[in-house]
Amino acid sequence: MKTIVLNGDYGFLDKIETTIKSIIYHNQKVKIYVINPDIPHEWFINLNQYLNQIGSQIVDKKIDPGFLQKLHSRYLHINTSAYGRLFIPKLIKEDKVLYLDCDIVVDSKLDDLFDLKFGKNILYAVGDFYGKYEFDSNGFITNLADIVEYNTGVMLINNKKIREENLADEMIKMAEDPNWPNGDQSVINELFKGRIGQLHPSYNYQIGYEAYGYRGNSHILKGLNLIKNPKIIHYITENKPFNMVSVGSLREKWWHYRRLEWSEIISKYGNFDKSKIKDLSFDGEAFLFTHLAETENIEQLIQKLPNIRFNIAAYTPMAFLLLKLIQYDNVRVFPTIMEKDLDREINEADIYLDINYGPKADEIIERIMKRRVPIFSFDQTKSQNLDYNNYHVFPDNQIDEMAEAIKKVVENI
Repeated sequence: MKTIVLNGDYGFLDKIETTIKSIIYHNQKVKIYVINPDIPHEWFINLNQYLNQIGSQIVDKKIDPGFLQKLHSRYLHINTSAYGRLFIPKLIKEDKVLYLDCDIVVDSKLDDLFDLKFGKNILYAVGDFYGKYEFDSNGFITNLADIVEYNTGVMLINNKKIREENLADEMIKMAEDPNWPNGDQSVINELFKGRIGQLHPSYNYQIGYEAYGYRGNSHILKGLNLIKNPKIIHYITENKPFNMVSVGSLREKWWHYRRLEWSEIISKYGNFDKSKIKDLSFDGEAFLFTHLAETENIEQLIQKLPNIRFNIAAYTPMAFLLLKLIQYDNVRVFPTIMEKDLDREINEADIYLDINYGPKADEIIERIMKRRVPIFSFDQTKSQNLDYNNYHVFPDNQIDEMAEAIKKVVENI
């Protein structure tokens, strides 16, 4: 399965979806990660009900906004969420990934791109078209020394090598310096100098530079005109096709992908099954109320029990440590929960998780016990002196055992 990574925030959601539509229109069996700080998970759930029908998947990968606030671009049209790509080695487990900016559409199959071998290279990219280059008959830049910077809007990344050489932290640290001329693009070029292979320019057709070509930069037009069949089209610069007006070519191409319906895209590969577009259902409901973000083994339990819905509530706003858990289909969070919602969650809970650190919500636990709901806890988080014969405590390392016990309780409801 091909692995592709996008990043952006909720404000760019329609652009992200357009890029994904273009990818899927030409490619099956693709796993697409979207690194984001704030996109509602329901969007991912809905989209997967389409993509799963053709063997593809979209993954919600939340990133702490606090990490991004340390990083700033000198260009107004570049949002700080764009720096999420620096965290790919930390957030994405696959060894080879294709990164794409979300002002891009894919207009071709990508099999040949993923067949490339890295050799000594950390990544592959295309030279930034703004430079003055000589090209061979195939469109490649002939003298690599002429490339001032590679454009990082499209990168085939040797994720495995970056992890092996522990370069991820260094890359992020360098990006905190606000003086880089092109932000994280300059950082990537500097850190991986001499280890960036040249992609064919058709894989990053920087059509957004076209207007500059008609303003005294004829070398840009020369480079663009050499590419007859661009595979990945990049609307670089602030001159975007989704602006009210824009200049340059291929605006219609972006809107072609934007207006495609998902059912139409899926039907391209076979019969679209509308019955698979539905609300999720679960075997049981788990409830956790907490005053602190710190919990014991909550994420592991969520992963091991995909058919149990975890409902996590608090009277206060929640820290990212809890908010990020909504990247799982079987999690809902209720910060500053309203009383009617709290009543519902207590009354619908099949099990209660007493796995939060800090002060316990005694009044909540009391109501849970009155309903005779089983309570599960770990040694480190158990309530002290709680007299309840349906209270089950597990050693901290017995996550599997707790998960199995929860399954059995739900099966017998």
